Amino acid sequence: MTITTFNIYCDESRVENENSCKMVIGAILIPREQAKKISKEIKEIKTINNFFQEIKWNKSGEKFDSFYRQLINYFVKNKNIQFRCIIVDKSAVKYDVYHDNDKELAFYKFYYLMLRAKLADNNHYYIFLDRKPTRDKNRARSLKAYLDSYVLLHKSECNIQHLQSYSSSENVLIQLSDFFTGLIGYVSNEKKKSYKQFLVSYLGKKLKKNKLPVSTSLSEMKFNVFNWNHKNEKNR
Repeated sequence: MTITTFNIYCDESRVENENSCKMVIGAILIPREQAKKISKEIKEIKTINNFFQEIKWNKSGEKFDSFYRQLINYFVKNKNIQFRCIIVDKSAVKYDVYHDNDKELAFYKFYYLMLRAKLADNNHYYIFLDRKPTRDKNRARSLKAYLDSYVLLHKSECNIQHLQSYSSSENVLIQLSDFFTGLIGYVSNEKKKSYKQFLVSYLGKKLKKNKLPVSTSLSEMKFNVFNWNHKNEKNR
């Protein structure tokens, strides 16, 4: 039986922003054999547009409009790139009941929910988390342990070969995850008109979605959005 190996590049948005009611955890999924090619092509788009900085949604602006539109076009057209995210209404999270009053623990539980849905039979995975400060240095290790347990109970010939945190400055594909995760974090919280809102609309048109962020079915592969609440947690 053929085993397919994927790389998953993860990031988060508005987790600790007290002015944002919703946080987002997202991931880019790419066949491992395509990762170097895609990374190279994104760097070429950067070079063509004289864009020599790290790709970050928070820093996106009209000065590099051509670059951002080309980046979105590339993502939409490339059949080897998938995006998945979970949107969490932070006010609905019962930290005291289910998370020992530990927001960091809750964050990694939502990370688990986001990643779990992308694990499939006959696949192997390398997971790259964006590095962030944690009080508990074993958070990533615990996340892998819980995902391993899920795979053992529910999947066949599925294995997580690697899960570790990395600096986004060293990985353009984590940066790509930052861009789309940040985009969903922005549109989930902000209402004012801005260049960032233009990018949201531009992506929506390219994806042929009238409005972002629209919650999608679990079978949606290209741009999968899960709006979490306490009622639908077990289903996604």
